[in-house]
Amino acid sequence: MAPWRAATRLARRLAGALAVCTGLGAPLAMAQSPHVVQPGETLWGISNQHLRTPLRWPEVQQRNQVGEPRLLQPGKLLYFADGRLVPEGAAVVAAVEGRASRQRPGGPEQVLAPGTPILPGDVLVTGPDAFVTLGLPGGNRVVLPSQSALEVQAIDTQTIQLRLIRGRVESQVQKQQPGQQFEIRARSMGLGVRGTHFRVRDENGTLASEVIEGEVVVRQDRGGAEPPLVLRAGSGAVLLDGAGAQARTLLPAPQLLASNAPRADRALQFEPVAGAQSYRLQLARDERFLLPVHEQRGEAPAFTAPADLEAGFYQLRLTAFDANQLEGLPGDSTVYLPAAAGADTGRGSATLLSDGRVEIRWPGAAGQRYAFELSRGPDFSVLLIDEPAAHVAGMVVGPFVLGGRYHWRARPVGEGEAGAAGFGGSFEIPAR
Repeated sequence: MAPWRAATRLARRLAGALAVCTGLGAPLAMAQSPHVVQPGETLWGISNQHLRTPLRWPEVQQRNQVGEPRLLQPGKLLYFADGRLVPEGAAVVAAVEGRASRQRPGGPEQVLAPGTPILPGDVLVTGPDAFVTLGLPGGNRVVLPSQSALEVQAIDTQTIQLRLIRGRVESQVQKQQPGQQFEIRARSMGLGVRGTHFRVRDENGTLASEVIEGEVVVRQDRGGAEPPLVLRAGSGAVLLDGAGAQARTLLPAPQLLASNAPRADRALQFEPVAGAQSYRLQLARDERFLLPVHEQRGEAPAFTAPADLEAGFYQLRLTAFDANQLEGLPGDSTVYLPAAAGADTGRGSATLLSDGRVEIRWPGAAGQRYAFELSRGPDFSVLLIDEPAAHVAGMVVGPFVLGGRYHWRARPVGEGEAGAAGFGGSFEIPAR
């Protein structure tokens, strides 16, 4: 038998077996929320999770422009909006945190949700402590933080033009091909991008841009003879409506002070930066900060994470502002936030210990026995721990060799178990 025929027959048998095991029936609608790649995950497994069959992994690879599947990086976002990464001639809302809306000329305000297509003329607005991540053609990404407004002026495979109305926008732009244009306008300025990671801010009367990677060319919209201002990696400028903007070196990244153990007060302290007038803290669920969940600004090199953020691992970013109000280079790290002091743990809590183990607690009744299970998957099909009768309302597990998300659950056993509520949750172990 020809090898290709044997492979085809095997694939059909495997597809049939998977259809029986997963209950695959009618075509499954594509997931609207992005998937954050965890350490150890594969396109095969992610396809099985979102599309109910691992055999569609090449579709996930192509839609998300993944090169070598074996080198899939943790923290990368994979999108499934409407069966395509980005609808033709439009952007798509990849993620939303908090309340954000879309405004169209002559139309009603619409609350944004993952998967919402964005067309030219749309204005995106974020409320307090809200964030929007916008997926653009070519694998480009734009994050709109709290209290910001952004107009999409033009968008297709060759031209992306955005206008910052107020607030901030942080962009991660792929290398532009000849003939392609990515531009952000702010007041009377146009900022052309050549493949970069940069910020544009119109906050508290200050219009500024800072470049973390790559290069940005700043031009006056009004006809003038002055040459454009070129901002390269590690530099920024306060952009004035008139001439006189100068490139300046950005302040270095603040460094978080090491902590020996998690603190229930969630206090975060870091080394002061010479010349810093104030600082900004950001927390996100992914390494590229495309899924931000919180930010705050203050004058001291210390912040306290809010109590309403659930316990777990977060990506932390710190920046320092100089006397010209330029925001410096980002200092990124991974931080674990324990359950806040006095917080209602609800269905349970997981606390990372200093030796790498995790202490899991649930609000159980005294004298009650519990069956405890730990798994890498939310379906608990493969158990790492299966304790049938624990006489406590807590377990200490680990340490763990592999990073990623772990899931646990505990249910009462023995007398009085009928109708009794169980407990469960998950926690994240950072990759080593």
